[in-house]
Amino acid sequence: MKATRRNVVLGGLVSLAATAAALPVSAADDQMEPLGGQPAPGSKPSVADLDYQVKYQRAFEAVIWAVPAVAIYRFAKGIQSLGLKPNDIIAFGKPATPNAELLTANNQVPYTLAYTDLRDGPVVLELPAATEEASLYGQIVDAWQVTVADVGPSGADRGKGGKYLLLPAGYDKAIPDGYLPVQTGSIRVYFAFRSVPQRGVLRRRRPIRGRLV
Repeated sequence: MKATRRNVVLGGLVSLAATAAALPVSAADDQMEPLGGQPAPGSKPSVADLDYQVKYQRAFEAVIWAVPAVAIYRFAKGIQSLGLKPNDIIAFGKPATPNAELLTANNQVPYTLAYTDLRDGPVVLELPAATEEASLYGQIVDAWQVTVADVGPSGADRGKGGKYLLLPAGYDKAIPDGYLPVQTGSIRVYFAFRSVPQRGVLRRRRPIRGRLV
């Protein structure tokens, strides 16, 4: 038989299995085997406070798991605290500072923020086309900050602008022509778009506006 890497590996595994099978098994070895996922009799935890460590790790994992939902919930509460409601749009005139308390925002470009409620039916988000000065980039997300659609040059509108039709979960009616349908799978939908200057443009002279209808 021609020696190949595969044959050598398989031969080694067979030899190892045969050697292991030939080894004597004592009663002590049987007693050290864990049963039903439980530690073997007489075994000791690797740390003195194992119970506390497990609880701490689970609590830490729960916090990390909940961060996206909690952040998006507080995002809506922050907008409401300004006296605004769903479909009202906040457009920053300059890059955000730490006072904005946005977990994932950068401080290089202005943001446009809003959220909408789809309990009463679909909502249209109309985006402008990119200009020689700037274009909008960003994502439309659900209540867990999971992206349901990209917008701008890397999105469905390809930077040409368009009407995104935000659909609530279970919506199955016909989609009219001229709209970009987005199956959100959610009731509340959020977005944070960045106004990114085109190459060579240091700052945006005029705000780029969109509207929710």
